[in-house]
Amino acid sequence: MRDNIFDYHLQRIKSSTLQAHTIKTLPEWLCKHTKHNGSPFSFTDHEYQERFLREESQEVVIRKPSQVGMSEASARLAVALCNIIPGYTVIYTLPTAKFAGTFMRTRLDPIIDGSEYLSAAVHNSTDNAEVKRFGDSYLYLKGSQSNNAPISIPADHLIHDEVDFSSQEVISQYQSRLTHSKYKRKTKLSTPTIPGYGIDYEFQRSRRHFNLVKCNHCNEWFSPDYYAHVRVAGFTGDLHEITKHSLYHIAYQEAYVACPACGKAPSLQPEHREWVCENPSEHFVAAGYQISPFDAPNIIAPGYLIEQSVQYKRLPDFINYGLGLPSEDKDSTLTEAELRGAIIQGQPSGAWGIVMGLDMGLLCHCVIMAVAPDSLVYIVHTEIIMVGEVVKRRKELAREWRVRMTVVDAQPYTETVMRMQEEDMNLYAAYYTSVKSIETHVVRKKDEDEGAGVNSLRQVNVNRNRAFDGFMDMLRGGGLHKVSDKNDDVWVSQLQDMKRVKQYTAEEELAYVWQKSTAGDDHFHHASLYAWTASRMLGMTRSMIVIPTLITSFRVKEND
Repeated sequence: MRDNIFDYHLQRIKSSTLQAHTIKTLPEWLCKHTKHNGSPFSFTDHEYQERFLREESQEVVIRKPSQVGMSEASARLAVALCNIIPGYTVIYTLPTAKFAGTFMRTRLDPIIDGSEYLSAAVHNSTDNAEVKRFGDSYLYLKGSQSNNAPISIPADHLIHDEVDFSSQEVISQYQSRLTHSKYKRKTKLSTPTIPGYGIDYEFQRSRRHFNLVKCNHCNEWFSPDYYAHVRVAGFTGDLHEITKHSLYHIAYQEAYVACPACGKAPSLQPEHREWVCENPSEHFVAAGYQISPFDAPNIIAPGYLIEQSVQYKRLPDFINYGLGLPSEDKDSTLTEAELRGAIIQGQPSGAWGIVMGLDMGLLCHCVIMAVAPDSLVYIVHTEIIMVGEVVKRRKELAREWRVRMTVVDAQPYTETVMRMQEEDMNLYAAYYTSVKSIETHVVRKKDEDEGAGVNSLRQVNVNRNRAFDGFMDMLRGGGLHKVSDKNDDVWVSQLQDMKRVKQYTAEEELAYVWQKSTAGDDHFHHASLYAWTASRMLGMTRSMIVIPTLITSFRVKEND
């Protein structure tokens, strides 16, 4: 009876709240029902949070610097929605399950514990490090590394925090959780990494809003830019030139944002700010917001940004974390100039071993590579083959070029690969792995055991990130060239599709990994890597570990 009275009382409280608040008045709900450090919650000094929380678009994208309170705001958003909308389920993701558990304990639990309303609303029977229940609404905290994470949880709203450091594949799988919801809302927020990846990719495909400043001296409207508008009295150089050694020789603590029109220091306070959409005529579903460190002028001073800029070993890290903007350097990707520079005219002459790499798909991408005794390699042929023709065409190419070693993507067409293995004893199925080793690959080889009914196994485990690193180093070191053909542009484009980014691994360690773009058009990159792996395996046969390499000779022939 006591439980029934409590439930009835709780429902009365909740019903009265529902009548007074909707998504439009979510900020007022938070100020009324939640606290921060023991005081009623407010948006003072974080006014940009309120604009984000009032956004009613079905999809919202936030590109931001680190430590500007947007994760705090999104946590409060999740709690509020579960209490304002009956039967509403939110899945909130972070890069790893460990991070999700920490976020629950350090962000969400304090919000709930500090609120009499929320403390009474949460069900004790469903109150743990992974899920909270408020009435008939649920809030889940999940990691985004395991492929099992999205399974079996229907949702109305997905909130993906730190998108760039999460598994892009797993995040995309969460989309299916919205299928039966009438809301189908998504919120994505993150510190950006490289251009065109993760949160920047999403931001570029949104109605992009920037918090402009109206100069209180000359009425000029502008968007504050660190390198264009920050000034230091007595310093006439470029902000890029400031180092740890030179920092204390300038009055950096007195730095200010200068109006590009009048040169004076305008007020950056909220009464002089306005959110403006730069592409209002484009009909994107998502509303995007660029949060800048200049949006929190009472907390982040220009002088602090200058001091922060010299603490990073890599400039892109400061631009990402400090300014909330995408940036990359040569460690992030192969450049078009590098790839174009590797393309030559005419076939090389001399004696070479010939290998093949094949990336499987509806369109299979083939790369044939010539290998010199000193390991210098040339891509001598590229081809795109329909999957239905790949078995026949691979056999023709192997005969034509006298291919000595082939590495083929083992998935998703495993049966097709096994058929090709029956025809070629020097064809190996490639599986990507992720191990802490300097080795780029490990060959697994097992002969057929007729008595046990076990077929011969020819498999190469490619240490994915280490192998792509090695391939990039080889190309940059002049160890790889490509003979020009009709696929040059596609090859260059697809070798730029994947980027080297920081991401949390399955072991919950931050490491550099190679990630494809959302478009995922990277097939020649994989085929080239498989061919390079095959080049390092030359000398292996079905019955021996090492034999003298059989080579093919050909002469230079100029392209027409």
